[in-house]
Amino acid sequence: MASPDQRHPGAPEQESTRRERLENRTQVAIMLLIGGAAGAASFTHVHDVAAGHGQPGWLAWADAVVLELTSIAAGLELRRNRRLERSVAFPATVLVLAVLLSLAAQVVEAEASVIGWIAAALPALGFLAMVKIALGRADPAPPHRTAWTEPEPVPDTHQPVPVIAAAVQDRTTAGPAVADRRTAVPDRRDTEVSTDDGGPEVAALVPAARTAARTLAAEGTLLSRKALARQLRAEGHQLSNATASALVRVLRAETTPPAPDLSPRQAA
Repeated sequence: MASPDQRHPGAPEQESTRRERLENRTQVAIMLLIGGAAGAASFTHVHDVAAGHGQPGWLAWADAVVLELTSIAAGLELRRNRRLERSVAFPATVLVLAVLLSLAAQVVEAEASVIGWIAAALPALGFLAMVKIALGRADPAPPHRTAWTEPEPVPDTHQPVPVIAAAVQDRTTAGPAVADRRTAVPDRRDTEVSTDDGGPEVAALVPAARTAARTLAAEGTLLSRKALARQLRAEGHQLSNATASALVRVLRAETTPPAPDLSPRQAA
């Protein structure tokens, strides 16, 4: 009778995935609460400062809306550029300036004391902390990320057949030697092994990776992890750098010709 582990070999992995999803949802909910509270406090301070300095009525509300939405838009653009490996200089500069203006409005409205300034600065500092956490989640790595390493050139597995002098003199002794040599030829290509070991995520992206590789070849770009990841992400696929490394390994293995089938007569 099969044991529980034999009946459900993927149960521990499913349980770990379920816990990870619960943690992610909890973290997102906390980030939304903190971001909402920080935005409301900053919005109020900016409106009060604008209203008290010659911007009455809807102009004060407009200043608050523009400043807060600019911070949010800059943070989202910064996260997107980082995920696509683009320059983050401009959105980061806009985000810093917006947060500094919001922080200035909060400090101006605060009590003239160190504690008052710290209390007024908490919303802006909390918003910056949430942006930092969100940037850390821009490209989540799969659970088996540590199992993959930087791809190396596929070695040539086609060993040259040694010339045995006894094969010319005695065919009976050469026959077993050739038979033993043929057992070293793999029954299947390395591409099957790489695709199976990469998991369902890699197997699902192999067709798209082949198309992206042909596009890169047409553009004259060498196949690499960075180039393949950039092309797949531009086509709308979400993948981590570790998954891109696995796909490059599969594609490079596919270009390796299969080992020749040596018959006893050819070896002789």
